[in-house]
Amino acid sequence: MKLRDTFNRLRERHPRATHYVSGTLVAVARYHLAALFILSGATKAIDPFGLSIKLGEYFSAMGLEFLQVFDQAGAILLPSVELLAGFMLLSGVSRRLSAWVAFCGMTFFTLLSLWLAVANPVSDCGCFGEVIRLTNWETFFKNLVFYPFAVLLFLTRNSQRRLNPSPRRTVLTYAALVPVSLGLSLYSAANLPPIDPTPFRIGVNIRHAMTVHENDVQTTLVYRDRQSGRLHDFSIEDTTWYDTARWEYVDTRTVGQSTAPEIKTVPMFDGTIDRSDEILERKGYTLLFVVNRYEARYESSMLSLAEYIHRYGGRAVALSAVALPETLVENGIETLGSDHTVLRTMIQHRAGGAILLHDGTIMDKWPMNRLPHWEEADHDPLSNVLTDNRVVHERLLLVLFGLSIALIAVATIRR
Repeated sequence: MKLRDTFNRLRERHPRATHYVSGTLVAVARYHLAALFILSGATKAIDPFGLSIKLGEYFSAMGLEFLQVFDQAGAILLPSVELLAGFMLLSGVSRRLSAWVAFCGMTFFTLLSLWLAVANPVSDCGCFGEVIRLTNWETFFKNLVFYPFAVLLFLTRNSQRRLNPSPRRTVLTYAALVPVSLGLSLYSAANLPPIDPTPFRIGVNIRHAMTVHENDVQTTLVYRDRQSGRLHDFSIEDTTWYDTARWEYVDTRTVGQSTAPEIKTVPMFDGTIDRSDEILERKGYTLLFVVNRYEARYESSMLSLAEYIHRYGGRAVALSAVALPETLVENGIETLGSDHTVLRTMIQHRAGGAILLHDGTIMDKWPMNRLPHWEEADHDPLSNVLTDNRVVHERLLLVLFGLSIALIAVATIRR
């Protein structure tokens, strides 16, 4: 009561200053939460397939396996709602509603992160997808930092300045915000993530990424000179310390550390024989079909692409954790067994896709529903890849341009 009375007296004596300070605090809270929701939603939206797997892990850990049928729908809706909430907070539309959404959302995720930190049912929460990985305790403390902002917005929701836009402007605002919020998730679900968060990115040499790198590690041997008593540092290559009559060993110092392999393993089993070394170290073109879930409707596209690769001395291999039809082998596609988790990391699409290797380096990758149809016999695969990438970049520029127009429209409508 004393604190409230003090605040009321301060507000009566200095109404403008009090209003300015409270308004500034509310604005800071609103913009911080907007940034959090937009970042969280965007990093999830670029990989809805990975998010659906994470939601399945959550449902399994909670004993709600019957909800796993909704994991794909949830992977679209959850980041879209987060993006929409972030855009609402940023633009100032429906401030009371956005305060409720922010408060309820932060309350739920703070309690969820506390349970994750204590029980540790999953390794990481997936709050920022695979782009930014946090431990469960880091996620909980992050939510503790932002939760007071949500409480402040909720407590001041009735005293915030309302813009009172016309119904037409409100409809137009949501007409611009909703498609932007849904668009990224829907695009990523139909294609591969626009930003690949996996170690199987275009330009990565898989065999090189599976190697432990120790170039940054320097080992120094410390010896004492028996004559002078002074300490001297020797490198491994220096053989002076071999004279044990003069030099007495003291310590070994290691500066730096070895870099763990970015890719641990890519199993390719033909029965009990792992042929991954043979395939990944092969020169020339190698086409890897990653089959996360076999669907017969994609078989003709697979056969067509494999036939094209064969024209240039390439090799076509299908990797799957389940048995594949013999028609693939009959048409020149080798079938090998692999690990389901690794396959889902290689191609983040529910059905899988294809990866084109050249001398073991990833040149391009596609989802099953977007396999290229190359028919020009006088164009080698690399030429087609360069052409396809140029088209993708042009489309990306168009998408960014469209988003910019939408955001400008929102800013104009809110004035």
